[in-house]
Amino acid sequence: MSIKDELINLIKVDIKNDIVSQLMDRFDNEIVVFEDENDPMRPSVCRDEFMAFLEETIDNSLLVSHNQIRFGVGDERKLGFDEELDADTTDCIKILGTILQGISGRYVLVTTEMARDMFPKDKTIYLGRTGHAYLMPREEYNKGVELYGWPEKPDWRFSNFPGIPDFFEQIQLDMNKYMKKLMAG
Repeated sequence: MSIKDELINLIKVDIKNDIVSQLMDRFDNEIVVFEDENDPMRPSVCRDEFMAFLEETIDNSLLVSHNQIRFGVGDERKLGFDEELDADTTDCIKILGTILQGISGRYVLVTTEMARDMFPKDKTIYLGRTGHAYLMPREEYNKGVELYGWPEKPDWRFSNFPGIPDFFEQIQLDMNKYMKKLMAG
């Protein structure tokens, strides 16, 4: 195997695994810690899909030319950072993209059970794109509390979440470790 092939393999396996591991640690420590266990679309439900998304974006971005090797991580179009979302983006990735960008305003998570209590006569309750819950602006929910006696509920945990704009930029790799492995290889 040539040194170039060994380097490409090192990127595809070791470097990719280290990058994904660091980003998943950030995911757990900076996103999952804020989730509400009653949220049917809480970020931890999307953990495996997000990890696969990270691995796929590294694999798909790997570019090898005669004098350079380039790769990246994350896909801003799939995360919804562009003006238009990628048509194949799943709900999990859309939700995580929204969280990473940041969320303005205060919201209440309305689950299926809550919606049935809030709208007992309505048989066609809108439960968002997941079919299990949706977000209602706090102001609108407070009106329901006053007018209809809805129960007091706390804000959704990601209300006014500042986002993590540098999520994909804070990766630190020990290049000496990879060079040693490459030279030993």
